[in-house]
Order: sequence, then C-alpha cells, then structure tokens
Amino acid sequence: MIPVVLASQSPSRRQILTASGIDPIVIVSEVDEPSIEATFTGTVADLTTALSEAKARAVVDRVLATSPAQLATADTAVIIAGDSLLEHEGQAIGKPGNAERTREVWADIAGAWTALHTGHTVAVLRRTSTSAADFQLVDLRSKRSTTSVLIGEPTPEELDAYIATEEPFHVAGALTIDGYGGAFVESLAGDHLTVLGLSLPVVRELVSDAGLFWPDLWSPRG
Repeated sequence: MIPVVLASQSPSRRQILTASGIDPIVIVSEVDEPSIEATFTGTVADLTTALSEAKARAVVDRVLATSPAQLATADTAVIIAGDSLLEHEGQAIGKPGNAERTREVWADIAGAWTALHTGHTVAVLRRTSTSAADFQLVDLRSKRSTTSVLIGEPTPEELDAYIATEEPFHVAGALTIDGYGGAFVESLAGDHLTVLGLSLPVVRELVSDAGLFWPDLWSPRG
C-alpha cells in the first residue's frame, strides 16, 4: 500500500477518496489563495490548476521538513491536491464567505449554465535512503476537469432558508450538490465528482502517468 496525503481540509474531497478505498492523511496546505488569485493573469480554469499545484507544493515542503510519523515506514508517498471554482460569464466565483455575497452570487447564477472547474495535482515522493527524513520529490503533474452545471431558480423563501444553513458560504460557487444545495441544481454535463471537488478518473490518470498502480493506493480492508 502506498500512503496518500490529501492536501485539503475539504470534507467532500476526503469522502470521495474514502469511498474509493483510500484512507488519506490530511495535511492542510495553508496556501494564501487570495494572493495567488490577485496576481494570476490566466483563465479561470487555469487558475484552479495553479492553486492545486501551489497547495501540493506547500504540502510537499511540509512533508519533507517534518517527516510525518504516518509515513515513517513508506518508501513511496502520494500527495493529492485539488481546487475548484465556478465560472460564470468569464468570472471566477469562489467561496462567498457570508450571506451578502451569497445573495449576490445567486442573483447572477440562478437559471444559468455555469462551468465548474477543478484543478488536480498529484505529487510523488520517494525515499532515497533508510533515513526517516530522506524523501525526495520525484514527480509532480496537474490536470483540470470541467463540468457544466445548470443552476436552478429557488424561490426567495427557499434561498433565504438555504442561506440560513450557511452551507453555501464555504463552497465554490455558493452551492454544493451533495448537501442542501443539491435540490437547486437542474442538470450536469460531465463528471459529477468534478463538482464535488475531485475527479477520480483524473486523479487515477495522473497517478498512472506517474508510473504508479492505482490499486496500490487502496487502504487494506479491515
């Protein structure tokens, strides 16, 4: 088994991996996302990849510096990072953070087709000696996926109730399909896991392209 580090505090990303047989070690990247977004000049889709790579590199640095006990006996480790943004009319919509911004987002997206982009980065670490601290980054690669999302049109009362849950404050695009917000999504065109924050087919492709066998990431059955 190859241990997996998830460079994210997202419950949905962790759940996606857990449901697929992977029990990740969670190490939050603590990357300053707003500063990256403020200086980035590419497309919204490219921004998600830049953010996922920044998160992966930050966690690689932390692992190399701290040598987590969970990796003490591993010869190889995989770090997975992801970042998602909703794009509407060419503008990125991240986590609104509060009720006022959530209302503004929903005023724009209700009844519209939008694009949910998720950037994925996989980094591979290998031990270069018997030293517990002697890991080396040997591979890092990224890819994004996009799913089109048709947003529904909740009534004012429904939107008030949804905002009261505070769920939309903490998710890209001010909604999530695996919670209260799922009732307000009319249609998806593409991989639904992209909308949840981590496309397993994309991650498997990156892992395989790095020369690893995907089932080796599965946790032992208890």
